[in-house]
Amino acid sequence: MEDASGNTTTTVESLRKQLEDLGLETRGHKPELKKRLRKAKKKLSKEAVESDPDIQPDQSRSQPFDYYLFFDVEATCDEGGGFEYPNEIIEFPIVLVDGNTFEIVDEFRSYVKPTINPTLSEYCMKLTGIDQATVDASPPFTQVLDTFQEFMAKHDLFRKNKTCFATDGPFDIRDFITKQCDHSGIERPVYFKLPWVNVRKLYREFYGHKSGMNIHKMLETLGMTFDGREHSGLDDARNLYRIAHRMWQDGCVFKTNMTWIRPKRGRRRK
Repeated sequence: MEDASGNTTTTVESLRKQLEDLGLETRGHKPELKKRLRKAKKKLSKEAVESDPDIQPDQSRSQPFDYYLFFDVEATCDEGGGFEYPNEIIEFPIVLVDGNTFEIVDEFRSYVKPTINPTLSEYCMKLTGIDQATVDASPPFTQVLDTFQEFMAKHDLFRKNKTCFATDGPFDIRDFITKQCDHSGIERPVYFKLPWVNVRKLYREFYGHKSGMNIHKMLETLGMTFDGREHSGLDDARNLYRIAHRMWQDGCVFKTNMTWIRPKRGRRRK
């Protein structure tokens, strides 16, 4: 989310776009919209400090975070399924990148056993390359989170080391993590409530493109090709990192530009 709520030249359209990204009400006049956005940002900042007292304001450095978690899940799906489809995460991959050197230091990957619709569709298996036997033998989402948190503890992520997620668009955290936590009957972990880097949005703004691009198209415009299998979560995360590494080489600073507050019950996200 772009930080423009305190700027007197901020347009109403910009304010409404930021509020929409947060899943908040977009109706009202400019003063009301600015007040609503400031209140939302204050709430997010308070949650971040309460959850991680080691988080300090950005230092004068090349990148504002010690580590970046490049994250791209795969989920159950069916041909023609829209937003209302009850997607469940079936691959949970992480590429951990050092914010100083911007090199990969570790990876995490776990397949996940779906419980709402445990049988994968033919469309899903063909798209992701994940077969039924793989998910049947995998742990449920809550157990995957426990293992992932052990991985984070090993690297002191979100505690000693300032950390944020980096994704291709808002979808992985805003949509898939939220849906999966609902399916699993758990609260969204606090590290998934913090602001993160939307690489697709940052790429568009950094290079001055008129519209957002997916991983394949971003690679293409950089003169690169996809390495691995598209829609493999880990391969997608690795290729997203490759894009970000080129941006880093070109002088991009990876500040958070995306955050999301869940809408109140009864209000649907547009």
